[in-house]
Amino acid sequence: MKIVPRVTSAQAVAFRVAAHNLAARLPGGWMADAITLCPIQDTAPPAGGGLSLAARVDDLVPAELERALFVNRTLVRMHSLRGVPHLVARADGVVFGPGAIGADEESLRDQLLGDWLAIESSKWTAREALAVVAGVFSATLADGDARTADELCATLRRHIPPMLEPWCGTCRAHHVPHQLFRLAGTAGAFCYGRPVRGEPGVVSLDLWLGGPLGGGVDSARVELARRFLAAYGPATAEQMAAWAGIGVVDARERFARLSLETMEVDLEGRPAWVREEDVAALSSAVAPAGVRLLPAEDPFLAQRDRSTLLPDRRHQAQVWEPAVRPGVVLAGGWPVATWQARVDDRTLVVEVAPLADRPVNVQLRRGLDEEAAGLAIFYMCDQARVDVVD
Repeated sequence: MKIVPRVTSAQAVAFRVAAHNLAARLPGGWMADAITLCPIQDTAPPAGGGLSLAARVDDLVPAELERALFVNRTLVRMHSLRGVPHLVARADGVVFGPGAIGADEESLRDQLLGDWLAIESSKWTAREALAVVAGVFSATLADGDARTADELCATLRRHIPPMLEPWCGTCRAHHVPHQLFRLAGTAGAFCYGRPVRGEPGVVSLDLWLGGPLGGGVDSARVELARRFLAAYGPATAEQMAAWAGIGVVDARERFARLSLETMEVDLEGRPAWVREEDVAALSSAVAPAGVRLLPAEDPFLAQRDRSTLLPDRRHQAQVWEPAVRPGVVLAGGWPVATWQARVDDRTLVVEVAPLADRPVNVQLRRGLDEEAAGLAIFYMCDQARVDVVD
């Protein structure tokens, strides 16, 4: 009879907190190391991905992040998981770029979301459509010029087959479907360089980095599953599919290819999988001390196993409120409140709303004040203030 180790919610959460470098900050400058297991979503720079990095790296300031992105280029801002822009360590670009593209036709169709309907009517396969669009993007950007997304789309209209530029009722124009555009970036056709006319500059990824990402795409697909388990284990293939935006069958196949280095555990009565090399760390994981202010799009909050992190449905509704999209306060590794930021005359005001039955005590308040002070610079503020609201 197979003996399946048991894992408690407390062990799983403590393990994930440590894996995401939220238990103890890394030394200054270690930004690439902070996101090795999981890239950071960055849809509103610099107070988006910058806030997540500040929760993981000592004394981070926006200028240091900009230097890594635009000068040293150890980080790259590119479309990654689910086609969304992320901050990715340059060395991991193939894993979180091409490796995050669906491995088969059905998986890629899942990634295209509603845009697949427009492509399907053109009689193209999803794979063909992506290859054509990514190829045209690469050829167009090979001139070395940086463009805004709208300028790039305008240039493409002379080169993209008309059936791949359907009419968009929202934009009232013909253009490449938005998700197909994003996935071309995930595939490695482009990334974001310095701003152009106040908007993110779209540039050739190969030219920006001085060469292709390198590495094999097939092995990168498996590595993506390995990184997912290292960051979110114990977990399931279905949870990985939701996290990456790929098809469930695709995720299961990637998990299957890791079978010799993973094992099943019992997570509070549910089967889940971990890397064998993480079992010791998982069994000995303990809740860390300290407070962190995580933005709404932080990768730690992207875990699909929400019931382990927050079993109370009231807490889940507050943390993952789609209309408000608040940030989350971690204390001792657990969510204890949500927060939102506003600027009042060069003062960052952090409004904290405690979760039900989780009041703000003196120690937590002290930690909130310290964390808020470190984030003020990302909002171009001189100081910060914490207001606890009902």
